[in-house]
Amino acid sequence: MKHVTCPDAAAVEAARQQWASAFNAADLPGLLALYDPAAVLWGTTSPVLIDTQEAIAAYFKRTFEAAPAPQVQMGEARIRFFGEVALCSGSYTLHLSGPENEHRTLPARFSLAYRRAGERWLIVDHHSSVSP
Repeated sequence: MKHVTCPDAAAVEAARQQWASAFNAADLPGLLALYDPAAVLWGTTSPVLIDTQEAIAAYFKRTFEAAPAPQVQMGEARIRFFGEVALCSGSYTLHLSGPENEHRTLPARFSLAYRRAGERWLIVDHHSSVSP
């Protein structure tokens, strides 16, 4: 991680790593706990903006139903602060396995907007897309 600008950067980085850990464990409740109730998601495979907690849950439930579930490996990130809002932009690699045990990797990018909620940073806006 580069461009650490304040002590809260470690907390935002921890939130990013918690997201990756919950995703890799296919831990739907743990993943959803990282999102603010008003969060929106532009998922990597979603053709529409997902703007309810129920729809975010459904999106990740479908993702985790793949056998085996995809895995994410986080890459570099930049964290910036604007008052009680933190922006985290970076890259990751999505690892997918198919029915014949073929393995694919997709380089992707993300932007996460967080808002401070007490001592925690919750995702309020999440965009992810495959890298060109």
